Amino acid sequence: MPRYRFHQLDVFTRRPLTGNPLAVFPHATGLDAPTMQALAREMNLSETTFVTPSRTATRRVRFFTPTAEIPLAGHPTIGTWWMLAESGEIDVPPSGMLRVTQETGAGILPVDLSFANGQVTRVVMTQARPQYGPTVDDIVALGHALGGDDGTVATGPAPQVVNTALPQLMVPVASLRRLQDLPSGGSGAVLSHLLDTLGTHCAMCFAREAVSQEAQVHCRMFAPGLGVPEDPATGSAAGALGAYLVRHGLVHPDGGTARITIEQGLEVGRSSLLHVEVDADSAGQPTVVRVGGEAVTVITGEVTL
Repeated sequence: MPRYRFHQLDVFTRRPLTGNPLAVFPHATGLDAPTMQALAREMNLSETTFVTPSRTATRRVRFFTPTAEIPLAGHPTIGTWWMLAESGEIDVPPSGMLRVTQETGAGILPVDLSFANGQVTRVVMTQARPQYGPTVDDIVALGHALGGDDGTVATGPAPQVVNTALPQLMVPVASLRRLQDLPSGGSGAVLSHLLDTLGTHCAMCFAREAVSQEAQVHCRMFAPGLGVPEDPATGSAAGALGAYLVRHGLVHPDGGTARITIEQGLEVGRSSLLHVEVDADSAGQPTVVRVGGEAVTVITGEVTL
């Protein structure tokens, strides 16, 4: 019977049992898509990745939630490449930087790894160029769909769908306290239906206040339609949020690049820190988005099929 090794990591943290969990199958050759989906359902984490050789990139990486394959995801990219570097699956330098590429459903994208004393210290993914979708005019209805009230959503700028990996709704919340008081998953089916009408499954709610002195923005991400009431750390949404903040002048680039540290996951007991960089053109509009962070391996195991 074939056996497949897997690693489980906590991503966007260096402290075990915090951050966002991820399962990685580093040698997935021989697994077809239905089996990958079944394994992701068995892992029962927000995402599981499957790594295979690639003719056009360093590796091919496929991303699965418990219910569907998705083209690209943030914390799975960070965790997958952390694991490949840490376990010796790729050749790494003793110090400095290494650029690798991953073949994904969103195309071939670069990933940059930093090293010190032979150990990986940070992984940074470059996301797709930001694309902007519909805005939400009825912020009162959105506030109630999130499980809040008439004053939950800030009066400006308008909530908007932004895509740097997946389309996700950026929602400015009126205060940190109001954001903390929202129930995980918002109002469930009502929120899921509203998001469907906007062409997304995810609501990235944020306040420009933070609990930690390290962060400038506090976030919560709800995706009830994907079976994820609340995600502890969402790299793809963090990149989209960075683009949204820069585009609307809420964060200003310094030397052509805006740097933002986001805290997430506190309400579900899995605190995370995500580091976002947004390059902007001469008009101050976002052009390149990068999201980085750390990870820690907590479980290694083997699946027999």
